[in-house]
Amino acid sequence: MNPLSFISLKKQIVLSFFLVISMAASAFSEDLNRVVAKDIPSIPNGTIIMKDIAYVKNAHERQKLDLFLPPNPGEKIPLLVWFHGGGWEGGDKANCAFLQFVGQNYAVASVNYRLSQDAIFPAQICDCKSAIRWLRAHADEFGFDPERIGVGGDSAGGHLVALLGATGHTRIFDEGEYLEQTSRVQVVCDFFGPTDFEHFDYEKTIFSDVKNSCFARLIGGDPNEMKSVLPMLSPRKFVTSTHAPIIIIHGNKDDLVPLNQSQMYLETLAQAGVECTLLVVDGAGHGFGGMNHWMEIGAFLSKHLKPENRIGYTRTLLLP
Repeated sequence: MNPLSFISLKKQIVLSFFLVISMAASAFSEDLNRVVAKDIPSIPNGTIIMKDIAYVKNAHERQKLDLFLPPNPGEKIPLLVWFHGGGWEGGDKANCAFLQFVGQNYAVASVNYRLSQDAIFPAQICDCKSAIRWLRAHADEFGFDPERIGVGGDSAGGHLVALLGATGHTRIFDEGEYLEQTSRVQVVCDFFGPTDFEHFDYEKTIFSDVKNSCFARLIGGDPNEMKSVLPMLSPRKFVTSTHAPIIIIHGNKDDLVPLNQSQMYLETLAQAGVECTLLVVDGAGHGFGGMNHWMEIGAFLSKHLKPENRIGYTRTLLLP
């Protein structure tokens, strides 16, 4: 049965009486884009889990999301939305680093989007925005606050959430249903995502053969021959003072997305007056597993999504 129909039929029943599905968080992939610590806790018993919800009509098989609602959430709670990495050509919503926050009374969604072999850019960011609009439109049905939505992602997912944070003040990349809803988000968590494709030093990465790279497959051609497309792909080019507050995590030994991609982004954000934090992980490459900064990330998310926790928070700006 469609999850929305199920909730509509049962809306008179308190969520705690829903069928309880007890499960641990899915095992996270071991690919380059793994950002989840080894000690991530299991989601709580009683978590309500809804899988493969289509967020557009006549959805492509990739245009679906999973939703996790904490047991006994009380009043409307914040929503965290995770967008996986995988070079825009791989990865899956089963790998969701935000699942750890279900136990801290957040609703969590994990989103699949069309990959580059399905459709070239901007299909990926259009899907991300469609998912945010769909979630906001159905917030009352699921019990989360449409004005408290945070997003996170790693690598390609980090790039996409940075674009979400940077373009919320515009209607660019908004298409499809629920256009009466905004795709703007309130906070962003970016793990080592590329941010400026016009100033990307491919020679210093494993993608020195750029015409045969995942970047080329994303845009459907050689980036060196399609330079007019690159600004549209680059979150840094969209930065204004309206950019959502953002925390960025990046390793200083990353040989896929150089650290200076996040450093340049931080400089541009700071110049625009955006609240921004860069956490540099010493010695870490691309996808640094158990090395994590979840305490700092949790504090940053809480500041912007849980007003009761805002007092006493000190802004941090960490640079290498």
